[in-house]
Amino acid sequence: MTDREPRDVARIVKDWLKADLATRFPTLSVALELPSNWSLGSNPVLVVEDDGDPLRMWPAATSPTIRVTSWTSGRNRTYVHAALTRLLTQSIPGIAAILPGTGVLDARDSKTRGDLASFTVRARARTAVPQ
Repeated sequence: MTDREPRDVARIVKDWLKADLATRFPTLSVALELPSNWSLGSNPVLVVEDDGDPLRMWPAATSPTIRVTSWTSGRNRTYVHAALTRLLTQSIPGIAAILPGTGVLDARDSKTRGDLASFTVRARARTAVPQ
């Protein structure tokens, strides 16, 4: 049997959202982590993170929970609403399915004082044979 490896679903989602939202939101950054120099007044950032996988479908596939969080100066759900809608309605190459997770939750980052809005989705991706 050939060894199989999980795909980096967070990176796939990040790259896809970055390209998909670029025209609509030219000042929005999409990243795998918050830039260390982000502060109030900075352009908005969407951060895509992998919250883990129960490995129920291993070794054929993985089903990670993907969390998308926006950092903004002032409460603004525009970016997460756009990302949530696009993820749940479009096909993403390399991902078999995106399923609903949690709705949008608001918070405040105690370090940066930025306003956060986040949601989760569940992804399904086939594992890949290492190159």
